[in-house]
Amino acid sequence: MNFAESWAFLLVEGSILASSMVIILVFRRELKSVFPKRAKALSGGRKSLETHLEKINQLLKESESLSVDLSHNLAEKREMVNTLVEALDGRIQTLQPLLEKAGPKNPAAPASPGKEGKDPVLEMAMAGCPVGEISRRLGVSKEEVQLTLDLRKITAA
Repeated sequence: MNFAESWAFLLVEGSILASSMVIILVFRRELKSVFPKRAKALSGGRKSLETHLEKINQLLKESESLSVDLSHNLAEKREMVNTLVEALDGRIQTLQPLLEKAGPKNPAAPASPGKEGKDPVLEMAMAGCPVGEISRRLGVSKEEVQLTLDLRKITAA
């Protein structure tokens, strides 16, 4: 190897070494700028994480108190409903004898047209009986008799 070749080889080696030094310095500078940001972000993240955890704990405490209040309110409502049911049962028991005194359990069936299609209300009305007499004899209300007569007038017209 001669002097010129060794000089060229030395120059190539020096340029490779210088460029690798520049690359290392650039990477080092970039790493210094990136890692402190991450460290700050992590420390800020820890603080925000702690604040979020505190908020979550507060929400949990509030939800527990709300659930206790809700269960208390539900128990009160259940007691109120039971009291109302008992009161209604008492009223039913007091009304039952009055209902039995009022009349039979199966009231007389209202007059309906016979098999031949004749209505006793109409027959009695045609015979000249007043509405009160028809309702008394057939065991139906005066309003029902009047309604039957009114309906027959409408359908006859």
